[in-house]
Amino acid sequence: MPIICKFQFPEDVDREFIESRLALAIVATECIFGQAKVRTSAAYYISAVNASQEEQPKGLQAAIDVSTDVGEHIANVFTGLMIRQLGEDKFTVDRISSDKEPASNERR
Repeated sequence: MPIICKFQFPEDVDREFIESRLALAIVATECIFGQAKVRTSAAYYISAVNASQEEQPKGLQAAIDVSTDVGEHIANVFTGLMIRQLGEDKFTVDRISSDKEPASNERR
């Protein structure tokens, strides 16, 4: 069952800034878990929020799969970097879990 930490950033936060801080969080995680473990366990995604997605403000969003210890560590380091460099009120983070069980014919 995937668990995701979804980060929402306003328009004035640069994509390269987000990507570089996420890369730093991944490198820090490699120091703890090893490069091979991070490479096989980490999953993330960064995207722009379009104006057509009216329920969300414009800006960037990032999602990190925290279903594993590796993903949890990446999310914790990334959150700490964002708090330190942007401030707590400059972004939001929500933990989203999927309660949907795969159907018997779906691959796991």
